[in-house]
Amino acid sequence: MWWDVLKDKKGVSPVIGVILMVAITVILAAVIASFVFGMGGKVKAAPNAQIRLEDNDDMISNDNDDEVFDIVHYGGDRLRCDEIKLVVSVKYTDKKDTLEWDGTDSFDGTNLTCTGDIGDGFISAGDTMTVAENNKVFLNSTDVPATVTLKIIHIPTNSIIFEGNVLVQ
Repeated sequence: MWWDVLKDKKGVSPVIGVILMVAITVILAAVIASFVFGMGGKVKAAPNAQIRLEDNDDMISNDNDDEVFDIVHYGGDRLRCDEIKLVVSVKYTDKKDTLEWDGTDSFDGTNLTCTGDIGDGFISAGDTMTVAENNKVFLNSTDVPATVTLKIIHIPTNSIIFEGNVLVQ
């Protein structure tokens, strides 16, 4: 009969069974190791905020400290001031300044200061901050109009939250 033909065939099921058991053991060991060594832990994500840059009405001149541009937070997550830094640069030049929170109501850099209603340590939707010069080294009337780039960097994750340009007059 037909079952006599199948009776003489040697199967490969024991080999496949052993391979499957080894594969399952390796996968289980990898999963357990990832939790034991913390690779399966919680990863902190960078906040997500909608930011808009606007040229300030103050015209750039050579005789006083000028307001360069405004940063408007118009939606998304609140930004913790102690977890971000602002990097401002002028396109096509080597002018660059990094501003860090001073713990009170402003971000300070070498040539620029950013102020606003941030005394609570947060930048929330609806907040506007103004970037102004500390001295007349960063921009002067011969530099404008100039395209200024702002990067907001989340320090714990080293991620760029925002990068944008504004034409300063």
